[in-house]
Amino acid sequence: GFLKDGDEPRADGAFVNKTLATAEPALLAACRAEAERVAAVQDQRRALGMAALSAALLRLAAPVARAYAARKDAAGRLDYDDLIGRTSSLLLDPGAAWVLYKLDGGLDHLLLDEVQDTAPAQWRIAEAITGEFFAGAGAREPGGPTEADAAPRGVFAVGDDKQSIFSFQGADAAEFDRARVRLGDRVRAAGRRWVERPLEVSFRSTAPVLALVDAVFADPLAAAGVAPPGTLRHFADRADHAGMVELWPLAPPPAAEDPPPWTVPEDYQAQGSAPQALAETLARWIAAQIGVMELPARGRLLAAGDVLVLVRRRNAFARALLRALKSAGVPAAGLDRMMLTEQPAVADLLTLGDALLLPDDDLTFACFLTSPLGGLADPDLMDLALDRPGSLAEALRARAGERPVWGAAWRFFATLLARVDYASPHALFAEALGALGGRALLFARLGAEAGEPVDELLAAALDYGRAHPPALQGFLHWLRRSAAEVKREQEAAGQSVRILTVHGAKGLQAPLVILPDTTALPPDDGTLLWGDDPRTGVAVPLWAPRKALRCAAAERLRAAVSARRMEEHNRLLYVALTRAEDRLLVCGWAPAGAAPETCWYNLVARGFAALPARAEPFGPPLAPWSGIALRHDSAQTVPARAETAAVAAPAPAPPAWLGAAPGWAAAPPPAEPARPQPLAPSRPEGVEFGPVPPALSPLATREAGALRRGRLLHALLQHLPNLPDMQRAPAARAWLARAGTGLGEAAATELADKVLAVLDHPALHPLFGPGSRAEVPLSGVIGGMVIGGLVDRLAVRAHEVLVVDYKTNRRPPADAARTPVAYLRQMAAYRAVLGAAFPGRAVRGFMVWTESGAVMELPASLLDAHAPGMAPATER
Repeated sequence: GFLKDGDEPRADGAFVNKTLATAEPALLAACRAEAERVAAVQDQRRALGMAALSAALLRLAAPVARAYAARKDAAGRLDYDDLIGRTSSLLLDPGAAWVLYKLDGGLDHLLLDEVQDTAPAQWRIAEAITGEFFAGAGAREPGGPTEADAAPRGVFAVGDDKQSIFSFQGADAAEFDRARVRLGDRVRAAGRRWVERPLEVSFRSTAPVLALVDAVFADPLAAAGVAPPGTLRHFADRADHAGMVELWPLAPPPAAEDPPPWTVPEDYQAQGSAPQALAETLARWIAAQIGVMELPARGRLLAAGDVLVLVRRRNAFARALLRALKSAGVPAAGLDRMMLTEQPAVADLLTLGDALLLPDDDLTFACFLTSPLGGLADPDLMDLALDRPGSLAEALRARAGERPVWGAAWRFFATLLARVDYASPHALFAEALGALGGRALLFARLGAEAGEPVDELLAAALDYGRAHPPALQGFLHWLRRSAAEVKREQEAAGQSVRILTVHGAKGLQAPLVILPDTTALPPDDGTLLWGDDPRTGVAVPLWAPRKALRCAAAERLRAAVSARRMEEHNRLLYVALTRAEDRLLVCGWAPAGAAPETCWYNLVARGFAALPARAEPFGPPLAPWSGIALRHDSAQTVPARAETAAVAAPAPAPPAWLGAAPGWAAAPPPAEPARPQPLAPSRPEGVEFGPVPPALSPLATREAGALRRGRLLHALLQHLPNLPDMQRAPAARAWLARAGTGLGEAAATELADKVLAVLDHPALHPLFGPGSRAEVPLSGVIGGMVIGGLVDRLAVRAHEVLVVDYKTNRRPPADAARTPVAYLRQMAAYRAVLGAAFPGRAVRGFMVWTESGAVMELPASLLDAHAPGMAPATER
């Protein structure tokens, strides 16, 4: 063939030999031309294939995007892109002149901060706002013919294109320069003053840190995307302060050793790795330096809060370093972001929830028992689990009195199990952590850092209960699927070592900065490319999941994307190096092969080569590997500034002409009247009104059938009223006869007759007839209380209002007077709200006990005695 495996033309020797090529040069030229033609055809075929793949991807993504937009509209929410896009449309659409005119009248100055991270769409908004600042009368030149007394209008922008590291949010470092040129041209064209002031003096870092930065980015490989090679230079305001930069040798990968044959290991064999060895070495070094290392410029010793560790990603190394710091006794603040469900304390609480939902799941129950909440050690668990006759939960209940740890675990679990069916997830976890002492148990094993994820879990449970039915199973499913991520605020160092990504450290600084994650390049995850359509200028997605499917145009796009990614990789290194105030330590671990030439470690090593750094031996006992460390430092030549806590200056006395404040200014404001207190009769059932009557135990075999029949009856009462009277009986019997109800023919017929009897009850006939409604929400303010609830059935008639509430899984009383007080207060609250909503109409309340199908009207006198605001009656 004319092409090689990569669809590139073959060498000339593959077509004709040297002798024939000399004799017949036209033949060689024809072969070359044909090879190029075939290569072009192959490239067109790949382009067509990419078009088909991209179209398929768009067909798949379009309904997802529409569904996402529909959900946002239904919820009345906007995401970040919506805020930018709609603001841009508001200002740039042809009909936006009136908006710009109104804005123009109230704007004199525009301040733009961190403009290197501004996306092109955001620049368009800024340019639209300032469009009239320097045009015609809008310029407001002082002393001009139109507005002599007006102040001049101006734009003040601050940015550093060397620190543009948020391309994943749309930031474009090149757009910064283009926007600066456009705005400067407009200002100069209006005859106004335009000033560009480079900021080259650093007030943060010491001279050795800045010298290393300048040396690193003098290299063309590091300077790409940062500054033209050799042009970057910093001036240190702290030139007289002591500082140091240090480069450790890379931690080598462990030598592979074959275990001796036929040897059974006596103990656990830890699997070492270079990142793990570096993490443990750094932890030991930090622990040894705290309280020992001098910070001459500050006149004190190093504290844990002075240390900032910067990583490229929240990877396994960051977690290993965090564990090593804690093992070494160094206070560490944890990673700057955490997945809530991955936190040990949260995992223990979720396991508790799973065990409460299904106690017969022995594996889950065993996980609960060995968690801090259960408190069992492995021997206690094995003694309980081995040779048990039933489930692990049953064994714990039966043998709770034999050992204190068993008894404590059962009391903890049984208390929550009694509430799991009606308490909200927030109330359940709050009781487990508070009254039952779960928070102290978690802290005792996991440390105080468990507090933040536990609090976030409680907040998530509270948010879930506001938007969803407060059921534990639903909450656990929602939390695990949501992949909730929590951001820790790390601006204040406190008294702990901070571990952050370089992106998260933007704007932060520390006396000692450590860069350990330095030997990898940014991942090439760009199977989806974006190219501008030359006809429309619209960005078009191009998808090629494999290299063999990419055409030449896609390869050129991919090369450009890779170049921009490496430029941002360099800018990220600049940001990382310039976070250091006094000292900087760069280290890393060696990958399996050679470290890439453009990795941070090699770029910094070449920078050290340009400095007058001294070489010192490095190795045991600090580290398990040996090598040469490089150090470059400067001495303190001015008196150290003693760092003390800042004391607020007293407020100056007001001037005499201001006069004295009136007497009421010093008096406390009067107490506000008490706000109406919320009351929710329907959530959870009965809790607002007193103790809930005993429920039918779902664990009792003899009562399981009654429980199931009650739920079936409740479902029929909810749905059958929607059918005409003649269709209700056949529909009820057909629905009960389906598989899954667990009812025989006789039991199904009996239950259907019971439901139909309720529907045909003379007093309830209006509640199930035309005009009645099911699941009606109620709310109102009665006696200073905000009452909200959900009634099962409501009918509003000309002279009366009827309301019915179903009670499932409860024993019916013998008569209305024996109805539990909680239910009387609940119905009385509904009656009070309905009476206020429909004045002049009698409100009648009914109870339907689904276990037996009994119908009971609650007398008005009985409900009056339990109305909201009345003194509590004796509980039944």
